[in-house]
Amino acid sequence: MLMNLLSSFNIPLRAFLLIALVSSGCAERQQSVTNMALMGVVTSEQEGPMEGVVVILRGVDETVLTAVTSDATGEFRFHRDRLGAGEYDVSVRAAGYELLETKTVVIDDKKSHSLGQLSLAAVTEPLRLASQLTSLDWVNSFPGSQAEKDLLVKNMVNCGFCHSLERIARSPYNAEGFEQVIQRMHTYETDHASADRIQIVSKLKPIEGLIWYGRKASDIAEYLATVNLSGGKSQWDYPLQTLPRPTGEGTNATVTVYPIPRQPSVIHDLDVDSKGNVWYGNTGWDFVGKLDPRTGEFSEWPTPNFLPEPEEGLMRIVGVQDIQVDETDTVWVAVMGNKHASFSPDTETWQTYDLPVIWKNPFLGPVRAGEDGLWATGITSAPDGPIRHEHAFRFDIKTGEVGEGIMLFDDKPFPTDPNRVGQLNYCYMMDQDAEGNFLCTAPEASSIARSDGEGNVRLVPTLTPNAYPRRGYRDDNNHFWFTEFFADNVASIDLDTDQITEYPIQPRYISPYYARPDRNGKIWISSTGSDRLLRLDPETGNIVKYLMPVTYDARKVIVDNSADRITVWLPNKNQGQLIRIEVAN
Repeated sequence: MLMNLLSSFNIPLRAFLLIALVSSGCAERQQSVTNMALMGVVTSEQEGPMEGVVVILRGVDETVLTAVTSDATGEFRFHRDRLGAGEYDVSVRAAGYELLETKTVVIDDKKSHSLGQLSLAAVTEPLRLASQLTSLDWVNSFPGSQAEKDLLVKNMVNCGFCHSLERIARSPYNAEGFEQVIQRMHTYETDHASADRIQIVSKLKPIEGLIWYGRKASDIAEYLATVNLSGGKSQWDYPLQTLPRPTGEGTNATVTVYPIPRQPSVIHDLDVDSKGNVWYGNTGWDFVGKLDPRTGEFSEWPTPNFLPEPEEGLMRIVGVQDIQVDETDTVWVAVMGNKHASFSPDTETWQTYDLPVIWKNPFLGPVRAGEDGLWATGITSAPDGPIRHEHAFRFDIKTGEVGEGIMLFDDKPFPTDPNRVGQLNYCYMMDQDAEGNFLCTAPEASSIARSDGEGNVRLVPTLTPNAYPRRGYRDDNNHFWFTEFFADNVASIDLDTDQITEYPIQPRYISPYYARPDRNGKIWISSTGSDRLLRLDPETGNIVKYLMPVTYDARKVIVDNSADRITVWLPNKNQGQLIRIEVAN
């Protein structure tokens, strides 16, 4: 009887036995064969069964894609609850490999299907391999010293917000040509426009003496001309390196990617309401939107905007910088201008609130259940002036009243200090301690800024100098978790003692961006340029890496702790996508 069943599903006996063996030790895989929509084994002539290959299904004539990763035996499984009936195109992601032949599969809701062996062929030709590399692969491949690579990663970080480093590597520019490119990019606003809707927000400055992210444009240009195809080269004179594929727990995830209907779009932040709906700010188009993951249905509403019209020849920065959903499912947004706004999903109406300053990049602190207020801050800047982050304000979400502002930093340059990255400080990501007092990451000061509730602010420096702390979130134990972008660490500060603990992440230049705890105490971390979502176990220091099926640039990580399985959402900024990752508890 067993052999007849296997034969009807076209499943080799070896594969069935392997499935049974793995299932005995993993709750996620205890489901019977009948609960699987599709199975198969990834193999290649070079490796045999292949672990860590991302297998991707996209419905024919559809935009949503679903992906799983092959385990240590090479097997992959799509469960029926995440794969509906229909015809699907099959693709894979495994740097250095590609499918031998095009594959499609028809799935119904009555029986399980098997692809049998999914055979991959090695890719050795550099120009073909190049299209499979992440930006982190390119950084690891580039020749040069750490100081030279720092020019790229630390001083040109915004390049990667719109482009893969493949674009630099394939370019034919010499140093002079790159100087002109940098001169043009200096005028763009990268945070609030897609690559197809570049916003020019400053005047063109002379090339001579141009400083970009603290370094001379000429120094950056000279290094870039050593790693690309300048001088008529047909291929690179250095070997292309690829990161290891996922292993172990890194293969135990189901990923769904939802493209935003309005394209091109820029999705800076998102949040999840009590019903599991995903709310996002469409920065490039002055919209907020909602995805219902149960149906895949999108809805969008235009946002208010209060910025004055820019001077002639420049463009207005648009959209939503930050978005939070409170316990009543009211949606709070930080819009470009001197106001915040709230949106009622029930009435589909906006309410706006005056703030004391005009902010270029406004931020809101998280709104937790039972809290009646949030902190607000933002970056202010003149077209040709310094960037300043001077004040934070306590904002009462029930009354709309703005409390007295807390002076964070003045606009004076810091004295020479090896623990400080830049010249002017600002507050980047906010939260509050268990008593509601203010705290934020201060990247340029390489510190966590804390207020005692009376307006007095103190800086707690990171253990690693020049760490550039980015974004984070407070857990239930009054620890604030944050990333150290330049130091490649995730860290926590005990808000009762100010003690900081750092956890290193490999490889170098993985550039962690946001840290968020889940209900089990694990910390989820986005990583710029690696296309990997990370999970830290603070008790062991172990870090699991999940490879995404698409290139992603996520500014925020949202953990939906109400879901049956641990569910993480990412806003894929420049791809205009929402990404859901589900793993076993």
